[in-house]
Amino acid sequence: MAKVGFVPISFDAYVDLHMKSNPKDMTRTEVESALRSALTAHKNGASCDCGNPIWVIGSAFTGDACFTCITGEAYPDSDYEIDEAI
Repeated sequence: MAKVGFVPISFDAYVDLHMKSNPKDMTRTEVESALRSALTAHKNGASCDCGNPIWVIGSAFTGDACFTCITGEAYPDSDYEIDEAI
């Protein structure tokens, strides 16, 4: 199932963006580890409790869930997703 509406971003570019926007939130290593874990879960077919595929970027920081369950919004509007997950 393709993820529609997301803006694809490479793993490294997202880590750079996250570190720039949240410099004191987590270390770079922690961000990379969280994203790798969520990306692996996605590739292994992880789904949200509602049945939709997980949103890798959101799931890395909140637990395995889809975009809608994490944000409460129906569709992504210029929200990023790791390109490997789209």
